[in-house]
Amino acid sequence: KKKLIPFNKEEQNEITKIFNKNNKLMNQITYEKAKIVREDVFKMLREGTSLNDYIAGSLKKVKQEGKQEGMQKGLQKGLQKGKQEGLQEGIQKGIQEARKEPILNLHKKGYSSEQIADLLGFELNIVKEIIASS
Repeated sequence: KKKLIPFNKEEQNEITKIFNKNNKLMNQITYEKAKIVREDVFKMLREGTSLNDYIAGSLKKVKQEGKQEGMQKGLQKGLQKGKQEGLQEGIQKGIQEARKEPILNLHKKGYSSEQIADLLGFELNIVKEIIASS
């Protein structure tokens, strides 16, 4: 176990200046994480770890956490989009199925494609496609 190295007020002020200068890093992480990072830095310095090594490790950790958060958000967005697309596809299939029954019933009764399209208000090509696929 490393021996704790005490540091004076001047060193503490220097650490605070470093953190204040590095606003970009501090803005990338939440306030709670910033508090933890600051506490960890003081601990690491007491233990003799260089600040540069600690900051490099912290940046790597923060980037990795950000990447994981981004992946989670991306996955959630993808799932939501997939659900919406699936719902739309289901609605379209439902509409097609709903069209099929009256078209086929009228066709069985001897109505022509043109008559069916006119009676039901469907496009002629849709009526013909449904009759041909049955």
